[in-house]
Amino acid sequence: MKTGLFQPLALAIGLRYAGSRRSNRFVSFISLFSTFGIAIGVAALIVVISVMNGFEGQLKGRILGVIPQVIVTDAHSRLAPDPQLVERLAALPHVQAVAPMLATEGMLQSPGQLTGVAVQGIDPAHWPSDDLLHRQMLVGDLAGLQAGAYRIVLGQGIARNLGVGVGDQVRLMLTEGSRYTPFGRIPAQRLFTVSGIFGVGADVDNQIALVHLADAQRLLRLPAAQVGGLRLWLDDAFAVDDVVSQPLPKGLVWQDWRRERGELFQAVAMEKRMMGLMLVLIIAVATFNILSALVMVVSDKESEVAILRTMGMTESAVVRIFMVLGASSGVIGAIAGAAVGLLLTYGINPMLNAIGLNLYMAAGGSGLPVIVSPLQVVVILLGAVLLSFSATLYPAARAARVRPAQALRYE
Repeated sequence: MKTGLFQPLALAIGLRYAGSRRSNRFVSFISLFSTFGIAIGVAALIVVISVMNGFEGQLKGRILGVIPQVIVTDAHSRLAPDPQLVERLAALPHVQAVAPMLATEGMLQSPGQLTGVAVQGIDPAHWPSDDLLHRQMLVGDLAGLQAGAYRIVLGQGIARNLGVGVGDQVRLMLTEGSRYTPFGRIPAQRLFTVSGIFGVGADVDNQIALVHLADAQRLLRLPAAQVGGLRLWLDDAFAVDDVVSQPLPKGLVWQDWRRERGELFQAVAMEKRMMGLMLVLIIAVATFNILSALVMVVSDKESEVAILRTMGMTESAVVRIFMVLGASSGVIGAIAGAAVGLLLTYGINPMLNAIGLNLYMAAGGSGLPVIVSPLQVVVILLGAVLLSFSATLYPAARAARVRPAQALRYE
């Protein structure tokens, strides 16, 4: 009579072998070592993947929350927005908001410093109220950008490099709007008053400056109806493929964050995969230890297997006994490793703080970013169990081939 995958007798004998002391202490050591190896591999894999998820999520939130995620424009990066087009784009999946914008590059000059910036012309009236920049304003507010007031909002890195603060004036020069004079070609330039400073804790703090859309249009000598494009905010920046696959009217094109930042996130994803692969190899080595230990157990238990065979036990039942014996090490190691890994993951910042090694917090951060994915934990657990289970197949098949007459010849 069978209940489930294993016969009760095979399960009972396999678990008895797993919990009993073996006469060969070396075999016991190898078995225990393999269990610890799987536990260490699973724990390390959970910790590393969770921290890498945290870094990826932090980059996604900080960088992709500031730079345009998706832009609709034409081949010359100029567009006269049609209200029907705006409504159509706002109805696309994952799109949360649509607003006109104008992007260009220029130079900012203070009394003693000069630095290059990426200038974004925005209209605060159309800017989403829950946008990251609203939450990350250190001084001032985006509402301070008013048409004709010639005010500018800087990243904290730019403000620090220029040595300016709110109320100070900086000169913005744009080569795109340059004009010819008797003295040669002169870039479009204007004095702007710093009205706000933002800081998201990423490299965009050293790159981006915001001005009102109308002020940017005047500097670039563009008509009021013409902008650089329509900026789209998505509920998930990684869902960009679902958006850019939608058809657009003739002459319009999609531009997304991957053009400027794609390589950065590809590098993070590649690093996460490579570190995961190295840690999986630790688990694989531990499973080979299970195989070698189980082969020695089979040799040690040949006489007992022969007695069970003479009592009528089938080859398939013998296979299941040793599969239970070998897989038990993997299951115990995987569960113990998952428990330790989760404890370390959630306690990694307090632990690093206690020993004074949390360099990320010392640099002004809030600690190592951690994002635990339940699906990834389950996949790691199942992968470790399946690897340990596969390591039992050969020794179990070898045990089933034991011939009672030969094994008991000298007993």
